Amino acid sequence: MTAPETGTERSVPLTSAAEPITPRDKVAERNMELMQTLDDAWNEQNVEVFRARHKPDVIVRWPGNPKPTVGIEDHTQEAYDFWKTFPDQRLANRPYRIFFASGDFTCSVARMTGTMKGPMKAPDGSEIPPTGKSFDVDFYTVARWDNGQIVEENLMYDLVTFMKQIGLSK
Repeated sequence: MTAPETGTERSVPLTSAAEPITPRDKVAERNMELMQTLDDAWNEQNVEVFRARHKPDVIVRWPGNPKPTVGIEDHTQEAYDFWKTFPDQRLANRPYRIFFASGDFTCSVARMTGTMKGPMKAPDGSEIPPTGKSFDVDFYTVARWDNGQIVEENLMYDLVTFMKQIGLSK
């Protein structure tokens, strides 16, 4: 078999010309920066930055909660409650396992760890005493941004594994 004659083979470039950066791309890039600093603030338990990254009327969905959290005041209280229960919690966001954005949306997957060193608020308002047990789960965030703040946040992790690891489920 001989090589095709010049000009008869199909030619496909290995690289393509760079497409121009669009305003949508710039928004996505900025939202990624803001998401990273939000998760830095989460790790540092920095409530000022945490609040600044969310709209006052933010809607937040957590696993196991049938109704979303509405408003930054309630979401801030959730953060305080989580930090009290798991004071050593860490979200591994530098680097994330997966991290991308498209327009007004960011999506991240990060390893989250912590130890139940404080009481946990039960759905009925009672307190569950600390177990001293640790968790290690993948934590997913899909957020919709508007003007540099989250308007809708969907937080997901394997709740069954989480509960087993901290000793609250079999």
